[in-house]
Amino acid sequence: MKSIDDSTDQVTKPHLYWELWSTLVLSLLVFLVFSVIQTVALVAYVYAVEPQAIQAITDPNSVSTFEQLLNKYILNGDAIAVAEIPAAIIGVLMIIWFASMRKPLTIDQYLELNKPSLKSMLVFLGLIIVAMMLMEAVNFWLDRPTPEFMIQVYANTQNLPLLWIAVSVAAPFFEEFLFRGFLLEGIARSKVGLIGAIILTSAVWAIIHMQYGWFEIISIFFIGILLCIAKIKSKSLYVPIAMHMLMNLTASIGMELTQ
Repeated sequence: MKSIDDSTDQVTKPHLYWELWSTLVLSLLVFLVFSVIQTVALVAYVYAVEPQAIQAITDPNSVSTFEQLLNKYILNGDAIAVAEIPAAIIGVLMIIWFASMRKPLTIDQYLELNKPSLKSMLVFLGLIIVAMMLMEAVNFWLDRPTPEFMIQVYANTQNLPLLWIAVSVAAPFFEEFLFRGFLLEGIARSKVGLIGAIILTSAVWAIIHMQYGWFEIISIFFIGILLCIAKIKSKSLYVPIAMHMLMNLTASIGMELTQ
C-alpha cells in the first residue's frame, strides 16, 4: 500500500477510508470506551484493596470518603497499571474492528501495519533518543524538577514490572494505534490534509496528557510530530510504536534510578 504522503493515493483512494467526521466520531467513541474501562478497573481495584469503599457507593454520607479513595489511587502505580492494560487492549481491538470495516482494504493496509526496514527503525529510534537528550538538556538548563505526578506514581507502586508493562507497552500501542494509526490515516485524506492531520493529531495527543506541566505538554506535541513523520516516512505504524515504547521505558528506568 502507498503511504499517505503519496498524493496519487490521497486523490484516488480517499473513499476507501473513513471520512473526516466518521474518523473523529469513531476515535472519540474509542477514547470514551477506553476511559470508561479505566474508571471501572480503577474502582474495582479500590474495592479489592479497601473493601470499605463499597459502602461509600451506597451510603450518601460517605461520598466524600469514596472520592478521597479514588483521588488517592489515581496516583497509585499499581492502580494505574490495572486500569491501563485492559483499557488499552479493548481500545486497540476497537480500532482494528473499525479499520476492518473498510473493505477492500485489509487492517494492515488501513493502519499501515507493515514490517519496517531495519534502516528506518534504527534511524527513527536514533532520532527519538536525540529528542529525549535535547529535552533533558533543556530541563537541566531551565532547572526544571521532575513532574510531581511521576514522583507520586512511582512512590506509590508496589508492582513495578506491571506498571512498566502498562506504561511502556500498553499505552504506546493504544496511543499509536489511535493517533498515528486511525486518526492520522482518516484526517490526512480529508480537506484538512496531511500537514493539518499531523498538527491536529499531535495537538490532541499532547492535550490528553494534562497530568503534566506546560513544558512537558509542549514537548509531547513536538514528539507527536516526530512520531507522525516516522509513521509516514517508514510506511509502518510499528516504527512510532517502537519509538514511543523506548521513550516511555527510558523515562521509567530514569525514575527508578532516581528514587
